[in-house]
Amino acid sequence: MTAKISQKKNKILTTAANLLVKQGGINFSMRTLADELGIRLSNLQYYFPTLDTLYSAIVTNILLLVEDKLDQAMTYSDETLKILIDIVCSELDNVYNCQLMWEIWALSERTPEARNAIDLFYQHYIEKISHIIKLQNPTLNSNTIQRRALIIVSLLEGIWVVMGKNQKDVELDTIKIDLMTTINLIINNP
Repeated sequence: MTAKISQKKNKILTTAANLLVKQGGINFSMRTLADELGIRLSNLQYYFPTLDTLYSAIVTNILLLVEDKLDQAMTYSDETLKILIDIVCSELDNVYNCQLMWEIWALSERTPEARNAIDLFYQHYIEKISHIIKLQNPTLNSNTIQRRALIIVSLLEGIWVVMGKNQKDVELDTIKIDLMTTINLIINNP
């Protein structure tokens, strides 16, 4: 893929993500996106032939960015869990990111391609958390590690759903401490 095509695709995906946040998935269409970009629908379809392929690309693109942040956290062996919690909580301050994730979850229910992308993302997320658990509590068997990783991922993702835009009276530092304590209890419980 040439750099020019890649730049054009990135512009389309960035604009599409912005439009999803601004208008929501219900009002999102290829035509609306083409109008927003100032291009013809046929030009947009050159890069993304169907709405499903566009949805899948949006989801994949955003999840790759999130996965990069997870990978960064994994490079700090002693501080991985703390850094992961910092990443999750720092994103709670960003209303745009919260709304975008909500739209991505909604998209994943509308198109098989987007569903596959988000399923693969959560599979990798659970694997990364499983690795943290195994390092911290090597006595656990693999089934227990997998279950606990699923619980931790659900806890971290649930923060996005519950707090999202509605965190006016909540101190993030206290949430971080409580998350760290709770996750350590989940990991270290025999």
